[in-house]
Order: sequence, then C-alpha cells, then structure tokens
Amino acid sequence: MRVEQLKVKNFRGIKHLEWNLMAQSICCLIGVGDSAKTTVLDAVEAALSPRWMTFNEADFHHANTAEDIEVEVTIGELSRALLSDGRFGLYLRGLSSEGQLNDEPEDTDDPVLTVRLSVDATMEPVWSLVCDRYPVPRILSSRDKAMFCLVRLAGDEARHLTWAQGSVLSKMTEANDETAKMLANAYRSARQSADLGSIPELARAAISAETAARSLGAYINESYNPDLELGRGGFSSGSIALHDGSVPLRLAGLGTRRLATLAVQRSAISEGAIVLVDEIEQGLEPHRVLGAMAQLKKWQKEAESAHLAKGQILMTTHSDVVLAELPAPSLFIVSRSSGSVSEIKHALSSGDISRVLKGAPRALFARRILLCEGATELGLMLGVREHYPDRHGGVPIEQLGSAIIDGGGSAGPPLALALRALGYHVGLFRDSDRKLDAHFATKLQAQGVRVIEYGGELNTERAVFQSANNTQIESLLELVTGFISEPTLMDHLEKGFPAIDVTDSFDEWDLVGDDANLRFRMSDLAAEKSWFKTAERGRAISPIVLEIMNGSPASAIGACFNTVENWLYGNA
Repeated sequence: MRVEQLKVKNFRGIKHLEWNLMAQSICCLIGVGDSAKTTVLDAVEAALSPRWMTFNEADFHHANTAEDIEVEVTIGELSRALLSDGRFGLYLRGLSSEGQLNDEPEDTDDPVLTVRLSVDATMEPVWSLVCDRYPVPRILSSRDKAMFCLVRLAGDEARHLTWAQGSVLSKMTEANDETAKMLANAYRSARQSADLGSIPELARAAISAETAARSLGAYINESYNPDLELGRGGFSSGSIALHDGSVPLRLAGLGTRRLATLAVQRSAISEGAIVLVDEIEQGLEPHRVLGAMAQLKKWQKEAESAHLAKGQILMTTHSDVVLAELPAPSLFIVSRSSGSVSEIKHALSSGDISRVLKGAPRALFARRILLCEGATELGLMLGVREHYPDRHGGVPIEQLGSAIIDGGGSAGPPLALALRALGYHVGLFRDSDRKLDAHFATKLQAQGVRVIEYGGELNTERAVFQSANNTQIESLLELVTGFISEPTLMDHLEKGFPAIDVTDSFDEWDLVGDDANLRFRMSDLAAEKSWFKTAERGRAISPIVLEIMNGSPASAIGACFNTVENWLYGNA
C-alpha cells in the first residue's frame, strides 16, 4: 500500500493542505518549528487506522466545530483483496502519471482508492470510500480499515510489547482452543511453573519480533521470549509480555523499545505496510539511525525483487544523519502560513539540492541559508561568525535559524534559486571579480535572493590585502608559511617580486615600490597560488580578517561583511 495524495481540512493546526507524494516509497517531512509535520502523520493515521478514533473540540482547527474535519487519503499499490469487486473494487478510481484523479479510470491509470474521514460538531467520525460514480459513499468498518496495513510508531510502545487485547503481538498469535487452554493453565500456575515459551504461537511471535528487531539495530542481550509480568491487576493476556531474557522489554532503553515496537508491527503485516514514524532518530545513536534506515530500505527492495507491494514509510525527522541517508526525491519541506494553510514542497520540485542534502544537510533545518561562492569565503564566514554572539547579546546565528554553506562556485546561483523556491530565505555571498550572469542576476533579484558582493571587481584576496595594514599582512604571510611551508612561500614571493628582497618585513617593501601596487600584486599572487583556497585556511585567517574589518569598517571587506552579518541576523 502507498499513500498517493492527502487532503486535510480543519484538522488541528491545519486549515487546508493538499499533498502529492510523488509515488515515493519513502517520504521524509522536515520543516522549521511548529509547521504541523506530526499533524500530517496524525491525519493519515486518523483516516486509515483500524482503531476507533475519538475526537474533541481541540481536534478542530481553532476549536471551531462549525467547520467539519475532513481528511482524504488516496491509496495506491493496492492488494488483490482490495481490488476485488466483492470488497472495494467498485469504488476504484484512476490516478494518471501526472497525478490527476479520475473517477472514470483510463486504461493507463493506476488503480487507487480514496478514504474520507469526516467529523462534524457531534464529534462522531465517519470513515467512507468516495468515488463520484457512486453518490452514496461506502462506510468503512475497523475490519475494512485494517486491510490498509497502517503501522504507527508512536508513544504507546509498551502496549505493543505485550499480548494485551488489541496489541500487535496478540494479532500475530493465532488464537485456537489449544492455545486458550494452555494460557489458562499458565495463568493458574503463575510464574513459578509457567512455560509460555512452549506455546507455539507465542514462541513464533517472539522469534519473529526478535529477528526483525535485530535487523533494525535493537540491542538484545539474550533472546526474546514470552513471560509473565504480574501486577496488581491480576492475570490477563496483558500479563504476558515480551522479555529479553528475564527482563521485560518495556524496561529497555527508549531507542530499543521504539525499534522493537516497529519490528513487532512490521512483522505482523504480510503485504507492504504504510509505516508512520514521528522523529525516527528519537533515542537512537547515529549508527543505529543509519542501521534502521538501511533495514527499512532493504525490506522495500526485497519486496520489490519478489514482486510484492513495497509499502511506504512516512516519517519526520530533526536529524541531519537521517537526511544524509535519504535520496533527494524522498525529501519534502513543510511550511505553514499565518492563515494555517500548510504547504508541502517536494525537494526536487525546482532544482537539484543534492549538494546540500549530502554535504550540509543540517542547513535544511534552517530558516535562512547563506551560500558562500567558494571554500575561502565559506571558511572566512564560519570563522567570523564565531565572534557574532559577542555583538548580539550572546545569541549565535544558529539560534535564529541561520546557516552558512558552500555554494559550489558556479553551482551557487541555481542552488540559491532552488532553495528559495522551497521557502528558504537565501543569500549568495560571492566575489566581484567575475560578473554574475545577467540571466541569473535577474532571476535571483526577482525571487528575492539577496546577493552580497565586495564590489569594485574585488575577489576575497584583493579585498583582504587592500584593507590590511602592514602588520596584518605580515601576520597573513606567517599563516601562509604554515599552509605551504616557508621555502615554498619564499619561492612564490621571489618570483612574484623579483626586484624586492622578500626576506625583509613588509614594512620595508614600500621603500622600493608603490604600496597600493604591492598589495594588488600580493593579492593576485595569493589567488594564483591558492594560499587561502580551502575552508580550513579561510577559517584560519578569519581572526586577522576580523581585525582588518574592525580597523577599517568602511572598507569594501568591512562593508560587505557587515551586510552579511545583518542579513544573517534578519536585520537586512
């Protein structure tokens, strides 16, 4: 099963939302702050979960019960059972390759079903299948909804780690008379003589859960087995809990409990499940996040190889580790306007952002992103920004949702446009020695991308050396000695300044040459020989550059970096 489209009206923090999932088998939602990411998962669960959901005023947008809650989920990759006329086949609709829903399916359309959840002021939910060919919707029962194979990893892990009524483990255990008799005997003899592992159905469920949990990266000390966990409530099926050795699994760490719960629910479904996971990284170290992501993708590949339904994973995350493991088509960015109209944009809808996804995924959680044209500018900015909090009441730019990343040279303008189209505030910090292509200049301005340059056809090296005093130039040359070795630097200087004794301090150079010309030639030599052309070197010279800017705030480099600082803090 796979969610193809989602429409939400008047549900909690969402006034209106329409989302096309682009036929993705993994969909990861990210968004700044309270952008209603979890509410999107809640809406899918409310529509498809076999559990009876209860609603109150707080579930209505702004608690306004005069406007009904309406959630429509269009589902594809349907099982054979759902396609049969005896089940839901008469309500099939068609989904075109362009994402158009047709109540009269075309030959090339994929068959889909649309489930609608409606809740009015009476708080009574109604689940139905809708299709314009039939004016009267088909009401769905809990048994009907169970066929959509929804799995939600939420906060009720403990329930699914027992054989309590309605838990996944209880559904995995085939109930029959013999099982019931053995359970009754186990209750009577209690823990002293209970041998729940001898009950085949319980043992098989425990083994299945353990196998899936291990593959997801759950820590298992011994092995999973069913055992009694007795409390003041007396004996019931809820007294039988999954144990790791002799320890109830509900007492395991948060990450292991979540992985075990996901494994239990996944093991109970034979066909492709729709898996909802809120904050998949919760309770997990980075290596376990990587392992869990790899296993989820492996299950889908195995299903595809076996010509079975792959299913779908809908998740949210605040982890850059998770983002780095995602293919770009699986990423969706959620935003919400002041009128609570939510929008979910596909990461590839306006350009390729793979460079950011793989190289600086943390930036995608920011509100505003500054793209630095090259490695020198990136290193400089990362170094200079460390001193910003001293001038802003101790507040770093990251606290305000700003990020600084490598724009990749000529890849910067199209990347800036792609990020802007996804809703980010974007700035482009670049040299002025090469004029920006007129096509990009026009588009960047039209889309509201802030382009910040030194002006005067200056590159970073020229901007630095032009404004540095003699002592600061000496300090820069000392750093370059560490970058490329003293003999190499001397060789560069001797070839660049054949008429000057380069072993003298820079203070004495202007005795035999024009000071401005010397600085110009020095900056060009620095650029030609790549003295500062790495992020590490750019960061290393940032304290000296900061000193230059503080001593000469009206200079090209001082004015440029002041503009960047104001933009990062939202003041420009």
